[in-house]
Amino acid sequence: MATPPDMQPRGRRLPYRLRMVLVLVAWLLFAVAQPLASDVVAGRGVFDVLVSLLIAAVWLQVFADKEHLSIALLLGGLALLGIVLSHVLGGSSGPPCLVVAYILAAGFYAFALYGMLRALLVNQLNPLSGDAVFGAVCGYLLLGIIWSLLYCAVEAATPGSFHVAPTTGAAAQSAELNRLDLTYYSYVTLATVGYGDVTPITHVARTLAWTEAIVGQFYLAVLVAGLVGYRVAQATTRSS
Repeated sequence: MATPPDMQPRGRRLPYRLRMVLVLVAWLLFAVAQPLASDVVAGRGVFDVLVSLLIAAVWLQVFADKEHLSIALLLGGLALLGIVLSHVLGGSSGPPCLVVAYILAAGFYAFALYGMLRALLVNQLNPLSGDAVFGAVCGYLLLGIIWSLLYCAVEAATPGSFHVAPTTGAAAQSAELNRLDLTYYSYVTLATVGYGDVTPITHVARTLAWTEAIVGQFYLAVLVAGLVGYRVAQATTRSS
């Protein structure tokens, strides 16, 4: 059977599982470094730097063929350019650049998720291995980043789209919602925990919130449960 395009080697390309591990490590850096550095550097600056580093890590590890590389380079490059311009221009020109940059970055990660799932589903015809597990985990974590960027875009375009409960401290009193709060809210919504300390206010923010919850549940119920069921069926077939 032909090797899926996204799984074909390219030069000194790392094995698929190792690439997914590196993406997972980059996500852990994004998740851990952001709260640790938020007390030292402005929350938005830390978020933008880590999003940029994660874009580079995903671009280097996920995309294998030239066509996908070109699209990823375009989306990721424009997103990075928009983030840089938003900091350089500032003033009234900064927020529009940031909104566009966050939307492009979300599109980049969505395209990376498509590449992961495409390789995963095509490869499902072969015996399942740790590659499928790492790919599924990385895909689920990317969902949280995609929606956190969309939340940030909505908040940058319409400040006050989200409300933080006063018990969260100084962040609730600030004019600009901390990006760390929106990242936290994204993963809480993805897991359908719903603590209620961060609340969407506008119609766009609420729509994004319920779509993330539904997509996250479908991802777990359809893809992950399907992989587990396929593995069980495979084990049963071998033992019979």
